[in-house]
Amino acid sequence: MVSAENTMVVPLSGIDQNGVHTSSITFGYVVARLDVEALEAAAIRAAEEWRLLAGRVEWNATVKSFQVRVPVSGSLPKDYALVKFTTSKLPSTKLPITPFDDSSATFLERPPVKLFRHSSTLNSLSDYASKKAPILSLHVSLMANCACVGMTLPHGIFDATGMGQVVQALNSCLNNLPWTPPKISSSSILAEELKRLRESESVGDPCPPGLVNLQRDFTSVNVKNVLTLGASCATELLWHRVKPAAIYLGSNVVQEMVANVKKQAADEGKGWVSTGDILVAFLLKAAYLDEGPTSPNALTMSAAVSLRSVLAATNRDFESYTHNALLPLALPPLTVQQVSSMSLYEFALIHRKAIEDMRNIPYIQGYEKWVPSIGGAAIPARRKGTDSWLLSNQVVGGVDKLDLGSEPLGFWHWMLPFMPDHVFTVNKLRGGYILDGFSGVRPQRLKAIEKALEGIRRGEPLVV
Repeated sequence: MVSAENTMVVPLSGIDQNGVHTSSITFGYVVARLDVEALEAAAIRAAEEWRLLAGRVEWNATVKSFQVRVPVSGSLPKDYALVKFTTSKLPSTKLPITPFDDSSATFLERPPVKLFRHSSTLNSLSDYASKKAPILSLHVSLMANCACVGMTLPHGIFDATGMGQVVQALNSCLNNLPWTPPKISSSSILAEELKRLRESESVGDPCPPGLVNLQRDFTSVNVKNVLTLGASCATELLWHRVKPAAIYLGSNVVQEMVANVKKQAADEGKGWVSTGDILVAFLLKAAYLDEGPTSPNALTMSAAVSLRSVLAATNRDFESYTHNALLPLALPPLTVQQVSSMSLYEFALIHRKAIEDMRNIPYIQGYEKWVPSIGGAAIPARRKGTDSWLLSNQVVGGVDKLDLGSEPLGFWHWMLPFMPDHVFTVNKLRGGYILDGFSGVRPQRLKAIEKALEGIRRGEPLVV
């Protein structure tokens, strides 16, 4: 046991416990070779230097909230596990690996999650608390042609940006690079700021346009709405037979796509769009390449976006904030036919405007005042005749930047044990981008995406 006087209690905010606290996230790295002992030593060193990683989740019954008890001083008992590190050896098993390079536009063969997560890996904060388990879990599978490394963290403590800080800690300790552990605080600056906004008079429009879109596409957490969301997931899995799938677009492909869109942006002068905006637009337009022109369905898309840049304007500590600092956004009302007929630039611009509409104080304040009125939490709504997508662009977190000593052959993401349907992530991999539909994509849409990729490979892009 670690004595209480040698610990600090790190509180978690409401955002940390607004649904994500039930899940863990695993990032999977595939490399040709791996020094397993060096990786384990680096993980232990990272937890020793950044003591948050050495903490233990616990439930505070007084305030009805999870928190992390962090050992900040004194030596740790010999039996105190800083990290959970497991390995499996599969010397006669080869992992199918799709080759890719800077000019690739291809599907990648997705490996099974069991190669990156030990069967005893936990998910929810309640599990971590009850078992007094280490926060950081690493699992290594040594195979005939590669090594698979899985890093699992509780989503109730970290979002993708916070997980990127863990990757930086691990990478720095593994490769002897200088680094400064993020701050550990006994107060939650996010909880305090959100409380201030919630209780103060509204700044600007109390319900700005971006929030109007979100209130249309999100709903309260009750039995009926949860069952509706679950039924939607079951329908996709059992009726539509969705399959997890990921595509890789090499740096040359992305550069050409971005250059073409930005030329149109300059010609039309309607506004700037990012590479991420363009990639999101490409994936959805590619998925609807065949069914889009005749589909009667509406289309909604939501995303989780970091608040750090907005809140850092008055408190620079938010720039390096570790825990969840995300709020959802929603695009304005669209139909599948509209998305299918508009240009990449037009759709990318809609996505960009949705981000700009939520990265401001009136939106954050309006959200904080609205959520308590519907019971304290919101989930994506599911409606008949509507295709609802959810995006997580994780590039800014830098979770791919783990140098394990040999060339990366793959990079994967899982959120377990449950994830809504139609979810995809955007991450970088070896200079290019991986768009990972890890919760499953309908077979006919996979065929449409493959058709779009074939067009790129022929030099005749079908999605423009």
